[in-house]
Parts: sequence; C-alpha cells; structure tokens
Amino acid sequence: MSSLIWALGVPIALLSALNAVCWGFAIREVGDPLSLDFVLRLAFNKWYVLALASALVASFLSYVILREVGVLAGEVLPIAGQCSDDTGVHTSLRRRANAEEWAGVALIIAGTL
Repeated sequence: MSSLIWALGVPIALLSALNAVCWGFAIREVGDPLSLDFVLRLAFNKWYVLALASALVASFLSYVILREVGVLAGEVLPIAGQCSDDTGVHTSLRRRANAEEWAGVALIIAGTL
C-alpha cells in the first residue's frame, strides 16, 4: 500500500510544482487582471492551459490514492504538494526564499516523516 502512495505521490508533488511554475509564468505574461482583455489573454495563454492540465492530472492521481488508502492516510500528499508549490513559485517568479520559508518547508517535510 505504501508503494502506491509513493508511486503516485511523487508525480502528484511534481505536478503541483509544475502547476505553480505555470501559474507564475502566466501571471508574468498576462498582467493586470482588471480588464476583459485579461480574461481573453488568460484563456488562451499556454502557461494557463498547462497549469489547468497539471492540476487535472494531479487531481485524478490523488483520487486513486484517496480511494485506496483513505482520506487520513492520503493527507501526506497535499503537504508534499505545498512544499513543491513553494519551491515552484520561487523559481518561476525569480524570487529568493528567506530563511523562515525554508524553515517552514523543512518542518513540513519533517512532520510527514
């Protein structure tokens, strides 16, 4: 059972990071969200489409795990996804994480072990 969690959990965390990176690129390309032009540019933005696709695939994989192991055992996945999201956002937006953010990621990882 734990091999299923790892076999699907790692791709879910990677897809979550990909989602965050794609959202970062989409935000940089599309710009100001206060116009109709924004909605149209976002709907046809390649990064936005990739972000939606990665979230959809991650959701399907999460469903498989939650169905097999139950909701409580499957709670490790959102936590791992959160760490990969933080790393992905910092990468895509070219922002350096401070010591507190890295400490938070380390605590999250330590808490799941």
